[in-house]
Amino acid sequence: MFDSFKNKFDDIKKDYKELPIANENFLDAVLAPVFFVTISRFQDLQTSIILTGSLIVFTFLYRILRKESLRNSLIGVGGTSIALLIAQIQGTPSGFFLPGIIRDLSIALIGFISILLGRPFTIYTSKSIRGWPLDWFLHKNVKPAYREVAIIWVIFLSVKGLSQLYFFNSPEILAIIKLATSNQTTIALLVLTYIYGQRKLIKLGGPSVEEFNNKVPPPWSGQKSGF
Repeated sequence: MFDSFKNKFDDIKKDYKELPIANENFLDAVLAPVFFVTISRFQDLQTSIILTGSLIVFTFLYRILRKESLRNSLIGVGGTSIALLIAQIQGTPSGFFLPGIIRDLSIALIGFISILLGRPFTIYTSKSIRGWPLDWFLHKNVKPAYREVAIIWVIFLSVKGLSQLYFFNSPEILAIIKLATSNQTTIALLVLTYIYGQRKLIKLGGPSVEEFNNKVPPPWSGQKSGF
């Protein structure tokens, strides 16, 4: 069972490799914030920012020498640099986590609105990756699967963002939350919602993309791969 989940994990991560969540490096997701918070307990804010900035420059050069993706490396450095700038402006170590909190709550809000409008944001995420027809996603026996998955993600991101707001004055707890919801943890949720969505599609009994394109009448075999 574990091997099956691991294989599914690897396959889905490959499918969603263009999403920022799948490309977030361990340094960007965990090491930089933990290092920053740890240093800030023993040094003043300015020194902590300089030392963390030096760390990301060093690791950026290391990733370039290893010929890792320049795009992903620049995204990682840019994200951490913005977080350090916000911490400098805000004046506390907690400011480092503010961009992530804003991002999570913004996506949750957009997702919530999209659900209310009957156009779950998960439809457009999948469409951008799969290229399947929008009308298929909006089919009455297909859309409910994407709506339920969207609800799961809105709840997750809302809880994550609001819990960080609640503990905003405790950077150590913010670092723990960041660690607990790092990219690998989030990708695991992506796998689970992917599997849930596939099973929901089968249960709904809607057409597969091919059946929809070919205007095949019911009963349909359904979409058995991809989500």
